[in-house]
Formats: sequence, C-alpha cells, structure tokens
Amino acid sequence: MAFRKHMRSWRNPDLVIRFREVSLSVSSLESRPDVDAQTKEQARSWLVDAQDILEQRRFGILPYDRYDAVWALVNQLRHLLCTVLPAPELLAVLAYVRASCSYLPTQQRLLGERDLARLEAELIGSRLPAAAIPAAAAQQLPRIRLELERLSRLAAGAREAHWRKVNLLRKRLTVTGSVLLALLCAAFWLLPELLPATALTSPQLAGIMLFGAIGGLVSALWTNESIHASSSQFYLQRTLLALKPIVGAASATFAVLLQQAGFVSLLPAGVDQMTAYLVLAFLAGFSERFIRTRIEEATNSSAVTASPAGAEASQKSSKGQ
Repeated sequence: MAFRKHMRSWRNPDLVIRFREVSLSVSSLESRPDVDAQTKEQARSWLVDAQDILEQRRFGILPYDRYDAVWALVNQLRHLLCTVLPAPELLAVLAYVRASCSYLPTQQRLLGERDLARLEAELIGSRLPAAAIPAAAAQQLPRIRLELERLSRLAAGAREAHWRKVNLLRKRLTVTGSVLLALLCAAFWLLPELLPATALTSPQLAGIMLFGAIGGLVSALWTNESIHASSSQFYLQRTLLALKPIVGAASATFAVLLQQAGFVSLLPAGVDQMTAYLVLAFLAGFSERFIRTRIEEATNSSAVTASPAGAEASQKSSKGQ
C-alpha cells in the first residue's frame, strides 16, 4: 500500500503505466513452472531495485539521473520478458519496442520497423488454435523471442542514450540556475557596500531585482511550449522558461549598473531616476535581447572610438561641424 501511494505521486504517467504493466508481468511468472527460478529471481531483483530508487524522492523530486536508472531497469525487465512471455503477451511488448524505435537513426529505424512488422504478423498467426498452427510455425516462437529481444535492446539503447543527454542538459541548466540565484543573493548583499552611497541602497537593489524577475516571469507566461515538439524538446524548453525569472533579475541588475557606470544611456531625460530604473529592470528581464543589443552597441561604439581610425574620423566629424 505504501508503494502504491508513492506511485500516485510520480509525475511521469508513462513511467507509472509501464512500471505497473511490468510488475504484473513479473508477478505472472511466479505461477509459470516452465520459467526457471533464476529468471524469476532476476526479474524480482530488478523490480525491487527500481522501487527502491523511486522511493528516494525528496519533496516529490527525483533527480534526472535517477529516472534514467529506473527506465534502464524497466527496459532490462522488458528484455527478459521477451524471452519468457507467451505469444499473446509478446504483442504488447512489441508495441513498446516499436514506440522506442523512433529514437533510432533513420536507416536503423526503417529496418527495425520492418522486422517488427514481420514479427507481429508471425505472433498474430501463432495465436490461432493449436490445431490450426502448423508445426513449423510453432517452432518459430524461440526465434521470434530472440529477434524481439535484440530489437528491444537496440531501441532501448537508443532511447536511453537520447534521454541521458537530455537529462544531463536539464541538470546543467538547473545547477546553473541555482548557482546564478546564489550569486544574485551575494550581489544583493555586497553591492550596497561596494557602490558609492549615492548609487543604490538595499531596498532599491531589491526592487530592481524584483522587477527584473517579474519581467522574466511575464516573458515566460507569454512563451508557450510547442505541443508539436518532441518530448525532449518540450522538457528542455520548459526548464529554460522556469529559469527566466532568475535570468531576468540578473539582467536587470547588470543593465542598471551599466547605466550608472555610463557605458550606455538608456534612460530618457527629465524622469524620476528610480522609476526609470524599475522600468529598465522590467525591460531587461522581459527581453534578454534588449540588454544584449545595448551592450553590443556600447561595445562597438567604444571600439570605434578607441581605434586610431575611429579617433581620426571623430576629429574630422567635429571639424566639419
């Protein structure tokens, strides 16, 4: 019962369904006298290992690499079941193998789908009454199982490699966002001490970071993940959108510091300075391209002015005027 409660809290419906189906298949092996004890013990061991990993959630969160480990164990159970399940149940396994073939390179995917279609036809034929099955066809079941296991391993390897890369990237984004948040907290504590007394006070800096985070959040709300994208692209985009408020707060702080240092001039004349800073902070959080364009413009202007040709051109321009 405790483990069922844990299952209800999992956030991956596909994993819940697959795990329940695999659990039922493993349980059905116990009543099969034709399955050796070693195979049954191996299946139970992998099932328990997967349960132990999934029960390690903290506050409903499980690291991405732990999910990868669970899927690897579920796939191992699928490979094992390919060798022992009767023909009718192998059709369900074949459907999951076919779904995983999308992760294979194009040429391998086409070959795999062709082989799976042939195995499916043979398995459907083997479901006829025993009297209607030719002896030669009945003897093909061991070969079908071996071929299905081979395709299952091939597709599972491609799927695991794909999601391992995706989850490593998602983990890097999460770690980077956490470090950036910690650095923002350090900046909030240090900047009022480092800057002149007339620059920014702690409440003003907090307001700038807050409006930058709000701008990032509004930008995230206006940006929708494409429902037509693949699952991996959807998850990556979702992770990036979740980090937008943190990036917005950092961009807002940097934009205001650029303005105060005199590198760029983004504020109109004759307005309240703090009000203008808050608007600038929101714009910097709402659009990272906005502040990036201003930085590039300032960098290019500085480079032109610093170069001898640029200085000469500036002098000629001033003389002409």
